[in-house]
Amino acid sequence: MIFSENRYLPELEARYGTYGSTFQTNLFGTPSINTIEPENLQAVYSSNFKDWGIEPLRLPAQDPFCGRGFITTDGAAAEYSRALLKPGFNRANIVAGLAGLGKALEKMMGKILDDRGTVDLQAFFLIYLGTSTEFLFGESFGALSNFSSEDSQAFTSAFDNAMFGSGFQIALGPFKFLYQNAKWREVCKTTHLFADKYVQKALKCRQSVISDSSFDRKTDRDESKSGSNSQPLLYHLALQTSNSLTLRNEILQAFMAAQGTTAALLSNVFFLLARNPSVWAKLREEVLALGNEEPDFD
Repeated sequence: MIFSENRYLPELEARYGTYGSTFQTNLFGTPSINTIEPENLQAVYSSNFKDWGIEPLRLPAQDPFCGRGFITTDGAAAEYSRALLKPGFNRANIVAGLAGLGKALEKMMGKILDDRGTVDLQAFFLIYLGTSTEFLFGESFGALSNFSSEDSQAFTSAFDNAMFGSGFQIALGPFKFLYQNAKWREVCKTTHLFADKYVQKALKCRQSVISDSSFDRKTDRDESKSGSNSQPLLYHLALQTSNSLTLRNEILQAFMAAQGTTAALLSNVFFLLARNPSVWAKLREEVLALGNEEPDFD
């Protein structure tokens, strides 16, 4: 009920107000620790990260959707996943991404100016979906991109439904077996078929690169440090492994991470700037000082 009425965050805030910065709940027999205490969060996500596992909670519910990867595993498996991903987050890719973000921002601002008056920013945040898919898959598709086929639209819709089903099963905990939803299995299959097309493209590129006698996987890793190798994340993954299932799992999980975090960040930025005019004025002053100069990696 609170989700359908968009009352989850106010309800959560009220609970912290009532019970304090850290409290325990029990949902369907599964105890959970809820905290907004900075030191607790630092321990879980950084200093004592290895003491807090996610695999028992996430993998059983998400395995049919996105399998084993950096979001659903712990220990050696998670370390292997992160090692696969690392070459793709090189300096050149990040710099290239800045240019894509700039174009996306221009499109979004143009749409806002065209509408004039009050606008729903959430709809415009969809434009950043294109920057994520370009970084991950090598092609931009989304609500306001130049490439938006029926297949890509079906994929994004199926992906959202697959994530919802996974999250619902996580919430059910030991009772997730009650979630017998044929439609969820179908949307998972849709995401797999779409991602597999790009996986096969990446594997073909892998073959052509590896056939070059001068290729060395260590070179790809070294170039990721120097920033001389700008390619989609999936391309770099394929240079590290030819396992198509691993490639699909990692790229779907990367898309999951990119989709949610960007929307949450933009929502909070606009929400807070609109309520803090002094901060907005300072930010505007700093941006105007750049003139026509493009932001760089540093």
